Amino acid sequence: MLESAINKILELAKPNVEVLNDSYYSDKRLHRIDDELYAEPLNVHTLTSIVDYITSGTDDNGTLDGACDAVDIDRRFVVHIEDYDKVTLTRELSTDKRRERLLCATDDTRTFPFGQFLPVENFIIAMQAYFIQDDMTAQLVRLVSSVTDSNSVKRADNGLTQSVTAKTGIVTSSEIEVPNPVQLCPLCTFSEIRQPGRRFVFRLRGGDNGVTAALFEADGNAWKHEAILNIRDYLNLELREMLDDVIILA
Repeated sequence: MLESAINKILELAKPNVEVLNDSYYSDKRLHRIDDELYAEPLNVHTLTSIVDYITSGTDDNGTLDGACDAVDIDRRFVVHIEDYDKVTLTRELSTDKRRERLLCATDDTRTFPFGQFLPVENFIIAMQAYFIQDDMTAQLVRLVSSVTDSNSVKRADNGLTQSVTAKTGIVTSSEIEVPNPVQLCPLCTFSEIRQPGRRFVFRLRGGDNGVTAALFEADGNAWKHEAILNIRDYLNLELREMLDDVIILA
């Protein structure tokens, strides 16, 4: 109690500044007061929000404390594509050498549980929910749908292709060959842009709990760079008439 009271008194005391070898030293940390006012950033979840904010001229004119004269902001917008799922909108450096963060767009798309073996029903639902539907997703769904019992699966794997025999009738069966790796487009970034294609290794496994299936990532995260470039291309297209006033960093 006494120690905290003493510390509080010391905090309220004025700082002592000393000069040593032409350098200034203080016994307290001093915080510079900015010359300009800064707004709190808005948190959004779409690229469209950033485009709308810029094109609507939200900050072109404004007033401070009810003043009658408009305050013109002539600093250009800076769109920073930080990652495949995060884009921030700021202004060029102010007189305080700060960049005011106006918007922060984050993508909260749920994704497929890669690297995990899932029961057949869960795998089929996830394939239809978390991927752009094409011939390959349809082929994987048909294959997994045909396998109902671990005893009905016969596998032949040479490292390049995995051959699976799935029982389709009482006495007949069909052999389905799935190439590895498979090329799929999972939902993984902002919905406004084209989802990057990615390579995956597909595997089936039998066990006491029945057949399970899994997808393992096989592109070394190269898709993240492609997603960033896709975001850049989208913003360049949507803001093509305002590129003199916007800097896009990718």
